[in-house]
Amino acid sequence: MSKSRKRPDGNDKVTGQLAYLTDRTFPEMLYAKVLRSAYPHARIRSICTERAKELPGVKAIITHQDVPGVNGYGIITPDQPVFCDETVRFIGDAVAAVAATSVEVAEEAIKRIDVTYDVLPVLDDPAKSLAKDAPKLRDDGNVLYKKSFTKGDVAEGFKHCMAVVEETYHVPRQMHAYMETEGGVVIPEADGGITVYMGTQHGFKDQFQLSRILDVPKESIRIVSSPMGGSFGGKDELNVQPYAALLALKTNKPVKLHQTRAESVISSIKRHPMAITVKTGADETGKVIAHDVKIVADTGPYATLGPAILDFAVEHSAGPYRFEHVAVDGTSVLTNNAVSGEFRGFGGNQITFALENQMDRLAEQVGMCLWHYAS
Repeated sequence: MSKSRKRPDGNDKVTGQLAYLTDRTFPEMLYAKVLRSAYPHARIRSICTERAKELPGVKAIITHQDVPGVNGYGIITPDQPVFCDETVRFIGDAVAAVAATSVEVAEEAIKRIDVTYDVLPVLDDPAKSLAKDAPKLRDDGNVLYKKSFTKGDVAEGFKHCMAVVEETYHVPRQMHAYMETEGGVVIPEADGGITVYMGTQHGFKDQFQLSRILDVPKESIRIVSSPMGGSFGGKDELNVQPYAALLALKTNKPVKLHQTRAESVISSIKRHPMAITVKTGADETGKVIAHDVKIVADTGPYATLGPAILDFAVEHSAGPYRFEHVAVDGTSVLTNNAVSGEFRGFGGNQITFALENQMDRLAEQVGMCLWHYAS
């Protein structure tokens, strides 16, 4: 006979008594806000913080010049700038951050930071990025990553198919929409280190990345990551931790940074939009024979885990079906859209949606062919 079990955190959660990391406050705590790009693609000509510094209650303003270590983050490739110094590549790119005595003062200070831009062409679709005359979002072009897989001879396989279905499936961008948006508090410690109270799925990876950015030993950074009000992959990467950490060390005071929902929508990573073209064939008995798949993933301007997500999609492109002939070609393309990254399913959802819709269509086509021959 099974025994009922109580979740140790269940009562506090359902009654609203649980204190999440964004609920924490500390004596002399400051409040931070991040200034993000006004354009999806532009060159920064100048950043002037003088008007913001004059505002009473402003305790610190930081830009790329205040990053002591690596000005970039990313679990695999640290190519997303903490602060952009020359070029912004999507609306969520960070340009400056402020710590002030209240949220209201910090928000007003952000408005007073004057940034001059030279607007650049916007690549808002992978097709534009892949065009021969497209501006390059990085030195080696606009293709982040390619992955392919072959088995048998697809062209030969289709010659033996009675029914063939070809379709392109478009899977859109999605938000995680976790109830607790990105945020928390960073505390400067007496020994020169910091304690980071922020929700994350990878405490040790956050510690490693922050150590590179701050140019301090990993051991001087303590990460407290729970309780966390949702993630689903969206808090795999660093998000606002670098800004609160840099400001806490600069001011030597606790700094709280908690994004509004609107700020989260702009800056958070999203599920990869994909265009998936599938051609699938079956013989006169209904046996599937050949399967040709082309995946184009919109990964946004930075890598995060885009390559691994494309790997996963390619690996699952045939699903549980036994095709004799398979050809899969996947491309992860850089654009000026939102950064696409980790999301529950990790690329499997998109390819499964395309595959199962394809199999439904193929089954209908086979049925129609058999009915036609029978009649």
